[in-house]
Amino acid sequence: MGGQWVYSTKLKDERFSVDCIVFFGKVRVIQFVVDTGAMFTCCNYKSFDKNLRVEDLKGCQVKIIGGFIEGDGVKFYKYRLQQFTIGNIDLHAQDIWITFDKRVKETILGMDILKQVTFVANAFTQEIYFCKDKDDYSIVNSSFL
Repeated sequence: MGGQWVYSTKLKDERFSVDCIVFFGKVRVIQFVVDTGAMFTCCNYKSFDKNLRVEDLKGCQVKIIGGFIEGDGVKFYKYRLQQFTIGNIDLHAQDIWITFDKRVKETILGMDILKQVTFVANAFTQEIYFCKDKDDYSIVNSSFL
């Protein structure tokens, strides 16, 4: 598959997971579950920095998000990443939502970030393709034909 800004991942355990590079003072590669039903990209703070404390997020926007724990609302904090990259597609600085609630185990890539790229699922190959622009989408689309 050719495009400079095309990235793909295969279905595993009935889920699409994608490696993302995040930078927030340290560079980390974190695996996110692709969730088109989630409005927000969110995770537990330990995915990024085990030393982070609630006090470090004073002044950050707070949101109660449901759907993680049997309908219970979970408190999340808006957290600014200096860089967020899906595979090889750099989306520059992005906001995500982090929680200190130990019940949250998933690292979710939601529509707030997904809407910035084009993504296509191929049922035949069990892959999802991420494209940065229309030229790369054209490459992926022509390979389906």
